[in-house]
Amino acid sequence: MADRGMKRWLPFSALIEQQVYLDKMIYEKYKVEKPRVSTEQARKIDRILKEYDNSILNMKIYVDGYIYEYEGKIMKLDINKKRIVLENITIPIKNIIDIEDPNPFEDVL
Repeated sequence: MADRGMKRWLPFSALIEQQVYLDKMIYEKYKVEKPRVSTEQARKIDRILKEYDNSILNMKIYVDGYIYEYEGKIMKLDINKKRIVLENITIPIKNIIDIEDPNPFEDVL
């Protein structure tokens, strides 16, 4: 009797394997192209990174077809490897799309 119960529900175990494939398809479907960074945005990012004063930054980062927002402090700027080490992740500088300016009126004064 126990064998019959297992065989009876066996076809539904295939749905778990299909779910992994469906999740991957949905992940691939919603990917976006990397946005182009304008010259002004690149200058702004460069200025903010050069004048960084240990404040919390809000960044938009492009990773594997998705745009993520990250808020945190920069622990290290690794110029040789062209990456930024944050509190818990390392990001290549080329993946930064935008950084919110912590002092937006600094240039005006």
